[in-house]
Amino acid sequence: MTYGRYGWGDLYARSFYNLGKIYEQKGLKSKARENYEKFISLWKDCEPRFRPLVEDARIRLAALKSS
Repeated sequence: MTYGRYGWGDLYARSFYNLGKIYEQKGLKSKARENYEKFISLWKDCEPRFRPLVEDARIRLAALKSS
């Protein structure tokens, strides 16, 4: 089950970002926080072209934690 992460690791990581957005839209804040945190931990050292996604996740996570 983990073999696909090697070839498709970017999709695996981005799935947590997308899940965070979905849970956020549904009002499930704790699930959204979990997924944003997982995404950020996976992509904390990403390439510069992906940093806007990480920054967006950090902003969204901060907003969820403050509300």
